[in-house]
Amino acid sequence: MTAAAAHGPSPLWYATRGTGAVTLVLLTASVVLGIAATRGWRLSGGSLFTIGSLHRTLSLLAVALLAVHIVTTLLDPFPHIGVAASVIPFSDGYRTLWLGLGTVAADILLALVITSLLRRRLGYGAWRSVHLFAYLCWPVALLHGLGTGSDARTTWMLALTIGCVAAVALAVAAHITAARPAPRVRAAALVGGAAAVLALTGWVAQGPLARGWAKRAGTPTGVLTAFRPPAQARTVQRADPMSQPFTAGLSGVVQRGQGSDGTDVVDLRMRLKNGLAGTLRIRLGGTALAGGGLEMNRSAVTFGPTGSARYRGRIDALQGTELRALVGSPQGRAMDLRVKLFLNGDNVSGSLRGAPVGRAR
Repeated sequence: MTAAAAHGPSPLWYATRGTGAVTLVLLTASVVLGIAATRGWRLSGGSLFTIGSLHRTLSLLAVALLAVHIVTTLLDPFPHIGVAASVIPFSDGYRTLWLGLGTVAADILLALVITSLLRRRLGYGAWRSVHLFAYLCWPVALLHGLGTGSDARTTWMLALTIGCVAAVALAVAAHITAARPAPRVRAAALVGGAAAVLALTGWVAQGPLARGWAKRAGTPTGVLTAFRPPAQARTVQRADPMSQPFTAGLSGVVQRGQGSDGTDVVDLRMRLKNGLAGTLRIRLGGTALAGGGLEMNRSAVTFGPTGSARYRGRIDALQGTELRALVGSPQGRAMDLRVKLFLNGDNVSGSLRGAPVGRAR
């Protein structure tokens, strides 16, 4: 039985990041091939039909991966993104501007798909006008990935982004050169393109690559406080015995009842043993099963070592009497708890393993 983690990424979070990166690569290839088809360029030994067919195939694949990217984002509880944000730009509180740009890019792609399906009814002229927005979709999606993505500072993502920008920049430069516009127009276009690349480079250096971007980008405080910045981490490790992995025994009592909404509730209140002082409280809500036990649909975990602010969170995974919880404190610390429980009537005992977890950018 799996519940949402309170302060940590889930497998869906990694799926969202992966599909987002691959979608950017496919959009880049689609834009480059679209320019190639417009100019009549051909692959070695290929034909214009080959270019057009590959362009359509990659575009459809990008749309499919984008759909997976959106679905995994909506299903992922870390952080929770509202359904409305998938179609209405700038409507969510998580990195509002940068997430909204992703919604704009998705809406453009959706419009392209719909108009392509209705191409015969719309006519070539109307379809062509809408299709030109595909070239706007790419830079919008690029900014979305840099502003929202948690991998913007990693070497592999930087290399991938540089490769995508270089591919589009070279294709556009070749397109301008081959079109043979007036010398002044061509020079202005090339200088403008170079200035755009330099502006993007400067913004990335001062924005996503700079320290503190997560906060400046609009990450909610509830997400940021689940992790601690490096300077605070070193101070905490000297003062807090829980800053290192630890193990402890547990003993306490079990209380059963019903919540105000009629939900069955199991409340486990335990104290730490084996030299560590503190308490662990686990509250489960759900539907009581006929043969005993509880079908959980919500949970709350409170962990309070002596001398430290209380950690709070929810159960991340529960199997039998073994569970995992990710909890965070108001000071920005986060703890991964692994618990084994043994129930005996109204008494409970067991063991606890805890360890600090990573930190947000």
